[in-house]
Amino acid sequence: MKKDSFLKKYCLAKFTVGMAIEFPILIGVGIAGIIFSWPRLPFYPLPNILGVILLVIGYVIHLGYSHKELKKGGVQAHRHSTQVRTLVTSGPYSRVRHPGYSGLILIYFGFALAFAVAWMLLPAAIFTILTCLSAIKEEELLEERLGKEYQEYARQVPWRFIPRIV
Repeated sequence: MKKDSFLKKYCLAKFTVGMAIEFPILIGVGIAGIIFSWPRLPFYPLPNILGVILLVIGYVIHLGYSHKELKKGGVQAHRHSTQVRTLVTSGPYSRVRHPGYSGLILIYFGFALAFAVAWMLLPAAIFTILTCLSAIKEEELLEERLGKEYQEYARQVPWRFIPRIV
């Protein structure tokens, strides 16, 4: 049996690692940037305001819509991806396949802009790439586990993160 790579394990455990690893890194880099006066984003206070707006929108999408819909569908949102056995296709999942991940991406960039530390854009971009990889790995797992049901869902909802775009 083939051993899974660290990246694959990280991606498939995505629900549980965000709060434990990614958010502290983003917040830590932001605080360090302020303490050590790292380069700031221009146009103060516009990035700060936009960042807070993105944070709020991201949390509303992630927790308010995505998690609530998963709970209604009988899926525990922060379960390890390999434990998911039910496909939720209602609510925001009828428009995009990964609304929770869309919210997380907004949260990452919201943190970066709210702190307005230029270096925070780097971890935000890295975590966004990892989130996209998580979505791809999760889809492979769901297609393997749910077969034609997931294939039909992916055909009906072709967008991963943003309706009619990507």
